Amino acid sequence: MREERSPIADRTDTAPSHRASTDPGSEVGARQMAGFKDFYQSANATRVIAGRDLLGSTGFEMTKEGAHRVWVVTDETIRGTGLVDRVIAGVEDGGLEVAGVFDDVPQDSSTDVCDRCAEEARAAGADSWLAVGGGSVMDTAKIADALFTHGGTAAESEGFFLMPREDDGQGAPLPMAPLVCIPTTCGTGSEVSMGAVVKDNQRKVKLEIADFPLFPRVAILDPESTKTLPPHIAASTGMDAMTHAIEGYVSVDWNPHQDGRSLVALRLIRDNLERAVADPTDEEARGNMLVAASLAITLGLGSTHSMSHPCGAHYGVPHGVANAINMPHVIRFNAEGGADIADRYRDLNEIFDLDTGGSPAEVGEALASHVTGMIERMGLPTRLSQVGVPEEGIPVLVEGAMGDGLTLMNPREPTEEDYEELYRSAL
Repeated sequence: MREERSPIADRTDTAPSHRASTDPGSEVGARQMAGFKDFYQSANATRVIAGRDLLGSTGFEMTKEGAHRVWVVTDETIRGTGLVDRVIAGVEDGGLEVAGVFDDVPQDSSTDVCDRCAEEARAAGADSWLAVGGGSVMDTAKIADALFTHGGTAAESEGFFLMPREDDGQGAPLPMAPLVCIPTTCGTGSEVSMGAVVKDNQRKVKLEIADFPLFPRVAILDPESTKTLPPHIAASTGMDAMTHAIEGYVSVDWNPHQDGRSLVALRLIRDNLERAVADPTDEEARGNMLVAASLAITLGLGSTHSMSHPCGAHYGVPHGVANAINMPHVIRFNAEGGADIADRYRDLNEIFDLDTGGSPAEVGEALASHVTGMIERMGLPTRLSQVGVPEEGIPVLVEGAMGDGLTLMNPREPTEEDYEELYRSAL
């Protein structure tokens, strides 16, 4: 059976870095951080609609995707704001029926929630899906849609490029029922991603699922959908988007297409994130953060996410908060891994008007300190101990981080001892 080539880059690439190749202290040969890559793939299958006053046209847009009976996925908090009612009115104005509303998605969704959501949609006779919510809601809808369409359970779906395909698994992936996403946070980018992450409560791990059919058909980015977002949630989800942009740029899975998205996303985050947190009425800042999140998302991440996933799985730390806490420590660790890696961070420092000269350690420290300053100004916690992670939990966190597939995409390969030190630094 033919397999899709993994998005994880080959660590034996030998093409030289455009700047580090002249530095005798660089680790050229360990990775390819510039030039023309031996291989990469980039896909953006979601039609993005961004602007003001778009919620009323939801039904019109879903009609274009062949929808008739829409299954709405959300959570109780979002439904309580009245936003879902306005979206449903837009669905019905487009001549579509609402087959039902599933509003039982928790903050950190799980495999059993996905299974139940799919079963209820099937019983309701739905033929299309609409997710209104943050990353947990959208990831639940993606996985549940796959189960609704193809059967099976969420726990059985773990892995990359494993969805059903034509020609005995060697042809085109089989499509899912159409899914439209309306994000209500500015962070995960799940509305334009082919990946989804949910918790397996029995195994206490985060399952990562990715394949091309998981791309939503449409993403509607309307600042009205984030109007009631509390400032601390705007801050944490915004830091999630920032983590995606930074990790995507320095990952061994980097590519020129993602470079462009990461750099533009970081400029938007630089100019809008703290504005959106400080003034929830700033519609322009909220709209720009929705765009930034949709640009930043990538599957090519790294050790910040590897560290944050077990924090959520074992101690319920919100994903964006965990990323915000862990990211400065990973930046320092990575930047010291070689001049070629530090060169990538120099590019990012330039965006934030930080020092781009100096040693790799100094470059990493400049960016790490800047990130910590943003976190503090927005009122987020800066230590894992502040969010319920105990020192005695470090061994199980290290085990989870080492087993996370995103560790393989980190530009500097960490050992168990490295992760233990990183967690202790973040504690």
